Amino acid sequence: MKVEYGKTGTYFYLAGLILIGIFLPTSKFGLSVSQFYLIALWFLLGLDMRAINKMFPEKPFINRIISRIAVSFKGIWHNIKTRFNDFIHNKIAVVMVSMYLLHFIGLIYTSDFQYAFKDLRIKLPILVFPLILSSMKPLNKKQFDAVIWFFIGSVFFVTVLGAIKFFRRDFVDVRELSVFVSHIRVSLCMVFSIFILGYYLIKRNYSVIVKIAIVFLITWFLWQITIWESFISVLIIAALCVVLALYFIFKSKNIAVKISTFIVVTILASLMIFIPYRIISDYNNPDEVIVEQLDTHTKLGNEYVFDTITFGIEDGRYIGLYISKAEMLDAWNKRSELKIRSEYDEGYHRLVRYLTSKDLRKDAEGVNQLLESDVTNIENGIANYNYIENPGIKTRIMKVLVAYNNYSANGDANGSSVFQRIEFIKASLGIIKDNVIFGVGTGDIVDAFADYYEETNSKLRPEYRFRSHNQYLAITVAFGIVGLLWFLFSMFYPYFSDKKNRNYIYFVFLFIIALSMFTEDTIETQIGVTLFAFFNSFLVFCRDEKEEKCQ
Repeated sequence: MKVEYGKTGTYFYLAGLILIGIFLPTSKFGLSVSQFYLIALWFLLGLDMRAINKMFPEKPFINRIISRIAVSFKGIWHNIKTRFNDFIHNKIAVVMVSMYLLHFIGLIYTSDFQYAFKDLRIKLPILVFPLILSSMKPLNKKQFDAVIWFFIGSVFFVTVLGAIKFFRRDFVDVRELSVFVSHIRVSLCMVFSIFILGYYLIKRNYSVIVKIAIVFLITWFLWQITIWESFISVLIIAALCVVLALYFIFKSKNIAVKISTFIVVTILASLMIFIPYRIISDYNNPDEVIVEQLDTHTKLGNEYVFDTITFGIEDGRYIGLYISKAEMLDAWNKRSELKIRSEYDEGYHRLVRYLTSKDLRKDAEGVNQLLESDVTNIENGIANYNYIENPGIKTRIMKVLVAYNNYSANGDANGSSVFQRIEFIKASLGIIKDNVIFGVGTGDIVDAFADYYEETNSKLRPEYRFRSHNQYLAITVAFGIVGLLWFLFSMFYPYFSDKKNRNYIYFVFLFIIALSMFTEDTIETQIGVTLFAFFNSFLVFCRDEKEEKCQ
């Protein structure tokens, strides 16, 4: 039996949920404050303070205060008992919280308690949200949608700020376009928003103006994901579209609709394969070069060097064409505070690559054609003009190809998020091999990775020696195969255990989170774990079954 807290109490509770939605893509501090606010409401909502204040009017002032405090604590204790009883009798909520208890059990065989308690603190949302939301009254449809809309509005606000930085070219790395929290987390929020908006566009009886706004937001988020170069978000969108289309094909009874949908899906899937293939093909196959037909000297009369072997290929061009080293460096040093004296100095290869990306020769004329913004880019460590001027999936693929060439040549993954992940996976599997059943414990993950990198003489520099960057491997490292199986059970049990949870929005959310965990250790950071824990509980416990269902 839920504790009653009236209309006013409901508004206070709704405000807390809205604050979580607003702060998810914007503020770690705001999230912490909002969670403490919800915890306070969990203790206090249901107390009739007016009735308590009217009690004991005949007693002296001090005695009245003490009596009121005693009655208030009695009411709080009643709230705690009642709400905890609601929680403990909710199997889904208990299973959700068991994911946190798994980390608590890992303390038994850990040695680094300092890190263990830090990890438990970060993952408190996995405990807090199921406990609170399962024992509070569900929201009606308008209140439920209000939380969703504030969340989407906050995501839109963050992307507007990112767009301003983009148009001003006020960034060195596209990750800086997310001005508050990790761009990966915000990208996942954008993907989730896109599919919620698509559902609302079809299912909600909105006005034409609102539907136009929804189409704009979907288009806007798709564009933002592209310029943020969030490849995992693109893959999740593609995979989710295919799954939903296949579901629609099997569900539909109209043969013509089935065939046409299948054709559209096939075409889109083919494009998803063909476009990257074409980009990679163009990248690796530059136009044939006949050195005898090229200019041999610069306009200043200095001889060019042509090297199609050492420098390799980038953006479909040979980097080592038209190099007049001394002339180029002399011109560069006249324009920049970053002095480059030889090919062994910092910035030399960066300068050569940047000139190549702008299709300029590596001589005085090429350097002098650089804009001041180009000089600043090179000084800031940017090696390719397209990284700033033309960010997108094509540029992202080209970055990966540059890193691949470097990694395949000398095994150096430093600075490449893609190939560093390969090293992280190798390290994870190496640690798991020695701790298959129960893992290393909650607190010993960092030490286990550090020891592995040292023992294997890893080429990764200390600043790049991270953990798994794969949530499933991270769980297995910490808790072994037993822990992984329980993690998967506690993650998917809510969806399969109750028919009312098998709805569109909750399916989309779990699909996004489950796929993201292959490339990110999603619940190892405050924003990631709050995103998971909040919506995992909100979508299950905060929807009133008597209201219109989100199916």
